[in-house]
Amino acid sequence: MVEVKRLAKGLCAMLGVVVGIVVVLLVVALVRALTLEDLDYQEGAIDPGERDHLPESYLKGLPQLMARALAIPTVAWGPGEYDAEAMKKFHVFLRESFPHVFNSSVIEVEVVNEYSLLLSIKGLHDDLVPYMLTGHIDVVPVAKDKWTHDPWGGHILKDSATGESYIWGRGALDNKAGVMGIMMALEYLAKTDFQPERSFYVAFGHDEEVRGLEGAGHIAKVLESRGVQLDFILDEGMPVLKGVVNGVEEPVALIGVSEKGWVTVELEVEGPGGHSSIPPANSAVTRLAKAIVALEDNPQPSMFGQGPEADMLAYLAPKASWPFKMIYSNLWLFGPLVSRIMTAKRETNAVTRTTTSVTIVRAGVKDNVVPATATAVVNHRVHPAQSIRDVIQHDRKMIADPSVKINLLPRSMEAHPVSPYGPEVSPWRLLSAAVRHHYPNAITAPSVLVANTDTRHYLQLTPHVYRFLPAMITGKDVTMIHGHDEKISVTSLFACVGFYHHLILAADVQSPPLKTQPGHRGGEL
Repeated sequence: MVEVKRLAKGLCAMLGVVVGIVVVLLVVALVRALTLEDLDYQEGAIDPGERDHLPESYLKGLPQLMARALAIPTVAWGPGEYDAEAMKKFHVFLRESFPHVFNSSVIEVEVVNEYSLLLSIKGLHDDLVPYMLTGHIDVVPVAKDKWTHDPWGGHILKDSATGESYIWGRGALDNKAGVMGIMMALEYLAKTDFQPERSFYVAFGHDEEVRGLEGAGHIAKVLESRGVQLDFILDEGMPVLKGVVNGVEEPVALIGVSEKGWVTVELEVEGPGGHSSIPPANSAVTRLAKAIVALEDNPQPSMFGQGPEADMLAYLAPKASWPFKMIYSNLWLFGPLVSRIMTAKRETNAVTRTTTSVTIVRAGVKDNVVPATATAVVNHRVHPAQSIRDVIQHDRKMIADPSVKINLLPRSMEAHPVSPYGPEVSPWRLLSAAVRHHYPNAITAPSVLVANTDTRHYLQLTPHVYRFLPAMITGKDVTMIHGHDEKISVTSLFACVGFYHHLILAADVQSPPLKTQPGHRGGEL
């Protein structure tokens, strides 16, 4: 009995210590969260001067111009397969719609590899490092019968519920909003005889949707051959999203500081074939099915905390409501819980880990013949904290069957390096200040872009590569991108134009870096 009492007393003491530690940790977390109440990690606005104004008279004609751009079906179906006539027609449209850009004495326009465009805008000071704004003119195909309105109709229609006007068409968000936003901003500046302090480039590829080898790939070679090095690159990315993060009511502007990699493997299994009336005990199809289930039941490990996704939540924490403020500001304590919650939802799961998707399964030629070979194609989107080698090693370990061959298919790509971000990084400050200028309530935060862009071809030109589209949509509207009924509101179109206009002006104001440092020689525009 004495021993039992002593054991109970020891357990109570241990429990008391554990409870005390938990209480201390929670108090520390609470204090930390409370200190964020008056903090604002968002960049202050940059005032580029009196030019930072787009008059109503200029803006009012832009929706019709955007509608005309969307009416041109610049579709890309596959590598080297795109509507060449539509591409040429789009070039003509740009020249006719933006005459001041194409006739400016400080803007050189080059057609690269027949269908892509490279614009070089000459600055007043050659010793300043240039930057580049990019986009793409190609779009993905449509299932026309699934659309409410003709995707090539160039319709501008008012939403009866909100009264907001929308411009309908394939490419409204991906990515003619970016292309037209840049060109509309540049046209107004050229019209007013603007010449920037520092030079910059504008690059529009024509086959981004099908890997970009013939478009951005060739533009990159042109720039490399001229010894160009850039301060930063801004390409397409996620738009400003509202209602997508738990506990955050304000719009969120997620700037992609990295992109996931891409690797596709083929699982191949061979086994005894023959007549289906006498099937083998462990056929090729059975072993392949077990391998697929093993990958499904044992996903790639969560990389939460090893990439930008943890910082994303930390940036959102000051504006989050309780208890999310406490959770997001104390990931040192709640990180495992947040990781588990994020992995439970497909959209956020894709941010935290390398994803696994079985896309093609092949086996058999006839209903009464046991196939001797079965294959499955598995596509992985690789998290920046992993390498392709890590991913394949995990696959092999989880399948745990040497009879299942894992063949690496061509055209794999490692995840992009994580570009510097934060208040001490000049290009980041410039972009986040431009977001604040047009979306004062939005929270700018770093993220990983789960899709891919043309930036893969430009990584050697600068360590500062960012991906963002300055248009606002709701979380439910994300499915429009590559989906049906793609459209952009007139308000968002104006915001895109204003964002690029402001960015170009502010890029001169915010102390652009010099091309050369003592003892070093920089490239020329």
